[in-house]
Amino acid sequence: MSRTVDCTIGGLSLPGHRHISLGPRHPSTAGLIRVVLELGIDDRVTAADVTSGYGHRAAEKLFEVRDFRSMIMLADRHDWMAAFSGELSLVLTVENAMRLTPPPRATVLRTLLAEYSRLHSHLSYLSYLADGEVLARLWATVDALRDRMLAWTGNRVHPMLCRVGGLASDAPEAWLTSLDPLLDDVARLSADLRALLAATTRFQGLAVLDADACLGYGLSGPVARAAGLELDRRLSGYLAYGEVVRPVATRVAGDADARLGVLIDELGTSVDMIRVARSLAMETPGDVGIRLSRRLKVPEGEHTTELEAPWGVASCLMVSRGGPTPWRVALRTPSFSNLSALGRALEGAPEDSIADVVASLGYTVGDADK
Repeated sequence: MSRTVDCTIGGLSLPGHRHISLGPRHPSTAGLIRVVLELGIDDRVTAADVTSGYGHRAAEKLFEVRDFRSMIMLADRHDWMAAFSGELSLVLTVENAMRLTPPPRATVLRTLLAEYSRLHSHLSYLSYLADGEVLARLWATVDALRDRMLAWTGNRVHPMLCRVGGLASDAPEAWLTSLDPLLDDVARLSADLRALLAATTRFQGLAVLDADACLGYGLSGPVARAAGLELDRRLSGYLAYGEVVRPVATRVAGDADARLGVLIDELGTSVDMIRVARSLAMETPGDVGIRLSRRLKVPEGEHTTELEAPWGVASCLMVSRGGPTPWRVALRTPSFSNLSALGRALEGAPEDSIADVVASLGYTVGDADK
């Protein structure tokens, strides 16, 4: 006989719901989603209905009452695990609309910071795999990444570093050369996490999302690469990726094991890209910003930009009427796509594997409840 189970995932819970935790510091703890599960007689999920929206952030509407400078601070906050990617999406859209080209040094540093943000995001989600000494080292490394960002920007999680035409400030003296011990720690963690994943079979064959499912739900990033789809926007060469990109090998299984494996592989490729971008930055002197008027006006029309955020393609559609504020801003976020596919991924999963499925489809509530 089938039964229905009401669940919540996040730091909060609803009355009468079973609370599912992925760890006290896992990114899923910030916010709340609701999942209603239909379980068959074998305690496997036959249907799942996922409800998000409890964050009520309304970021897209708030953009419309902010000018093209002040909106950057708001964009920094919808995916707090990869805040720099949020800033970058809006700023690149404005710059493309205005036909602005930032100084070369700013472009290289933006590339480095985008991969730095990817390390912070991926490590946080991969905390679900780790325990004991590896988990302690993982969170120590995440904190070290935040402390390094604090040394540059004065903020640990929300850098607020992007500006239209470049960056708010250049990297402090010796900041770039001080990265080596931290990058070495990430590389060692990548090897340890790979060993932990190889030592278990519980993710294998679980929550398969093949190439057709990825295309149907608009999935990209690590989820698509785990199913054999190479949709990486970095391969187009935007920013300085034409010189630094190191593609990760795709996998074909499309299951939770493959998705977590791609995340681990990307730790290594991001470390490599940061090292190359750092060398380029040290060889590229000059300013990191362009002087612009206090009140910017974006040319009238529709303007779009896509970039590769840690969990996939993030895009911005900006509609301008030629004034100092946008008429419309719409965001395409990978978190929303991943949550859209979560119900499909849960179908067929054993009841005791629900957390494993969710851990393989990362999301940030703010990025979904935009």
